[in-house]
Amino acid sequence: MTLSSLVTLLENAKFNVNLNHAPDETVCPYIVITDTNQPNFAADNKVYCETTSLRIKLVESEVHDWSLHSTLKSVLDEASLPYSVDFADDSDEHVCETYFDIRFIGGISNA
Repeated sequence: MTLSSLVTLLENAKFNVNLNHAPDETVCPYIVITDTNQPNFAADNKVYCETTSLRIKLVESEVHDWSLHSTLKSVLDEASLPYSVDFADDSDEHVCETYFDIRFIGGISNA
């Protein structure tokens, strides 16, 4: 899996995808993909398995749209990408955020 192929999968599902941050005037809903810099699996001063952890943040306006969640989960499931989900509501910004954390064993190419 490459980062560009992940972006393509999400864009094909009609998501507005941004890397690292979204421009100030981005209209909800949209996705921001960030590298969470989780450490590789290491022991005894040796890296045994390289990993890359990405966070897919789904930003929605004020109320969660569960159909968007379902679509995003389907995209990740069809690509065989396991994920964990967490929620946050930012009342100051009037948005709902859902975090899908995924980890690639063996790393991910930026191509």
